[in-house]
Amino acid sequence: MDCWIYRKSSLFLYFIFACGWGSGAMPRQTGNTLNTAATSYEVGYQDTIFKKQSIESLIEQRLVSDTNLILPPAWAFGMLYGGYTNQAETIERVSKILDQDLPIDAYWIDSWFWDHANKGLGPDKYIDFKADTTGYPNRKAMWDILQSKGVKGGFWIWDCIQQTGNEAAFEAFQKRNFFRDVYLNKNSWHNKSTTTAMFEQEGDKPGTLTGNIDFKNPEAVTFFKDKMRPFFEEGADFIKLDRTSSIPVCKAMFEMTQEFGKETKGRGFILSHTGGQETEEYKRYPAKWTNDTRSDWNIENPLIQFNNWVPKVALKENIAMYTHPHKTSSEIPFLTNDLGGFDMGKTDQPEEELYIRWLQFSMLNAITEAFSQPENPTGNMPWNYSEKAESIFRTYAQLRMQLFPYIYSNAHLSRIAGKHIIGKIPGNLYEYTLGDDLLVAPVYEKGATSRTVFLPEGLWTNYWTGEKLKGNQTYQVEAPLERIPIFIKQGAIIPMRAYAPSVEKGNNETLFIHLYPTANGQFHLLEDDGTSNDYLTGGYAATLIKMEVQTNKTGLQVSPVQGSFIGMSSKRNWQFIIHNVPRPKEVMVKDKVTEFSYNEKERTVTVSMSSVLKNQGLSFTVEYIR
Repeated sequence: MDCWIYRKSSLFLYFIFACGWGSGAMPRQTGNTLNTAATSYEVGYQDTIFKKQSIESLIEQRLVSDTNLILPPAWAFGMLYGGYTNQAETIERVSKILDQDLPIDAYWIDSWFWDHANKGLGPDKYIDFKADTTGYPNRKAMWDILQSKGVKGGFWIWDCIQQTGNEAAFEAFQKRNFFRDVYLNKNSWHNKSTTTAMFEQEGDKPGTLTGNIDFKNPEAVTFFKDKMRPFFEEGADFIKLDRTSSIPVCKAMFEMTQEFGKETKGRGFILSHTGGQETEEYKRYPAKWTNDTRSDWNIENPLIQFNNWVPKVALKENIAMYTHPHKTSSEIPFLTNDLGGFDMGKTDQPEEELYIRWLQFSMLNAITEAFSQPENPTGNMPWNYSEKAESIFRTYAQLRMQLFPYIYSNAHLSRIAGKHIIGKIPGNLYEYTLGDDLLVAPVYEKGATSRTVFLPEGLWTNYWTGEKLKGNQTYQVEAPLERIPIFIKQGAIIPMRAYAPSVEKGNNETLFIHLYPTANGQFHLLEDDGTSNDYLTGGYAATLIKMEVQTNKTGLQVSPVQGSFIGMSSKRNWQFIIHNVPRPKEVMVKDKVTEFSYNEKERTVTVSMSSVLKNQGLSFTVEYIR
């Protein structure tokens, strides 16, 4: 795939013109320096007008199409969870997730982190820079236990200080003129109310003075960071930011996770609301989530009543936040959502079917997290719905972890080539591509066991049935409750790896490369250390995998690796699975016949190669019996 790039003076002014229908939004002007806590990345200097660059060329020269785009740490592409749990409940929930053979990479404690004993009543504790020492009597021990299980820990914060009950903190900022403004806050959210409603008013209240911290003031930011540092020294790794998505606030929060996080080598991570997208700078502080959603199917025909403050976004509308070309949320490179919906509405028990359909969609996003309001008795944990829900959750969560090499490579491509991980399909809002090669069509109607799916130009394979379908047509596709329609583009090369309960517990030392050889194809396998910012200055490894299809033959070539990163091994085990093909006559490696296996039922050929040097590459040819 080729991209047109315009570069001028000391800036890169990138415009992507020919990156295919799966590409995301066109990058805009970027600055000449990308500052991170660990790295200051200076963009190169060269005058060139509309030079056509292939992805291979961009990788070879270590150029990028979107210099603003910063990658989250590798673990963020696994499975994240959040909840309103105290110390004991947090440890119990994380242990339960692992005991149920479910993956988990991170867990954050939401706003009750500051006052769990009073269920977030406020305004006392919001925020006092001490948090709840009753519900969390030994936070360091709590974070240590999570770390021992391979789980990153995070906590909730907002950008203001309420005076009542937090006088010392309030006065410390006020006397230094570190508030951008002070107002009488009568909103009930963490202000004499246990409601989690961000905008709900519960009648007239006396209110409390509230100071909005001035995050445009460097001295105020430094002072704020110093107040927050002890939470990271105890062992916290990341931040859930609420109430605002202002770029200066996101910047400060993100930098804290970079500077203070003990398990990072400089790569930060936050979760912030959508919005705050006035400039491309927001991409430097990943990631974002789709705000507080309704646990319902759609807004047009609601099945549950909700308070008026809850944003009018249910499952159907949430999908559109990723796919609608006119929604700014669809431009966000690393966007997640509260799996199952945040607010369950006026009901005692959320719906199992809705939860299952929502989790299927959420698992096939760039970032995946499960979370709900504390009023939800399930906490959107699958075992609290049913054995069926838990089983389906496990299936998709484990598939996601196996797809890590594919997802993470596409995350890199979003920076290098300006290719959005979630690709839009014009005229079809409720389906999308995950990378170039997977098409996903979520089921968003109650009771539906099939749905119409439009397949773009080309040939496609039904992931579940193996059926081949011609593109540029619409089909009615079976979708029983346990199945979300997934299609694989012919010519696809899908790298997967063995399941592990977290990204960091897994590795790419053995890869399973799934090939769909009706058409030629290629894939750029992109890897780095997952925790540092070395990739910003070219510290990553790129392996080009090419497939060439001829009459009665499939040829596969893995090029020698380009580049490296700290900790990269020298060898890899490969297992190539070629789908929907007849029995081979022979498999040739360097003019020598090699062993293979063939599955008659699945019509797949498997070729395995062990301890292959990465800097030498490999190739083979499969010839079929006709």
